[in-house]
Amino acid sequence: MGSQQIDIVMLPFMAHGHLIPFLSLATQIHHRTGFNIAIANTPLNIQYLRSTFLQHQNPPPWIHIFELPFNSAGHGLPPNSENTENLPLDQIGKLVISSVSLKTPFHNLLLDIIKKQGKPPLCIISDVFVGWVVEVANIMNTVNITFATGGAYGTLALFSFWLNLPHRKTDSEEFNLPGFPERFFWMVGEHS
Repeated sequence: MGSQQIDIVMLPFMAHGHLIPFLSLATQIHHRTGFNIAIANTPLNIQYLRSTFLQHQNPPPWIHIFELPFNSAGHGLPPNSENTENLPLDQIGKLVISSVSLKTPFHNLLLDIIKKQGKPPLCIISDVFVGWVVEVANIMNTVNITFATGGAYGTLALFSFWLNLPHRKTDSEEFNLPGFPERFFWMVGEHS
């Protein structure tokens, strides 16, 4: 970690489509504020992030990269399956559930940061799919901000779905989502 203070810690979900938006967000935040940012993830995802830096050089000095141990086989996933890239669709749910195994290493990373700089980071920015980070942020006496990497329309549909649970109010496989046009249907099984 060196002597630089870490202002923000980020934890993207384990998918390329989530890692890159977090890296872009980190870049925008740094350019606007000068904050130093840490990105934590599993070893193969960190390797992927490193490969995205210009000409495969080390990350810029304001980004700190931390690997969190992860054993995909220990969660019923194929070996070395640390992101959605090569997983069959029916295994994605297991990957989401297995992210909870990152809770202790992530907590320990934050403890190490606090020990070295004498205070917690200003905030943690975490992916919408790692909701357990809220608890860690509360324990560490910092703020958790959730970053959704999907498009606005799909994100709003998902929020409407979870806020209203319309599928529990009907026996039909099709139902309307509150706040959306009547011709917008959510199909149980296709998106859940």
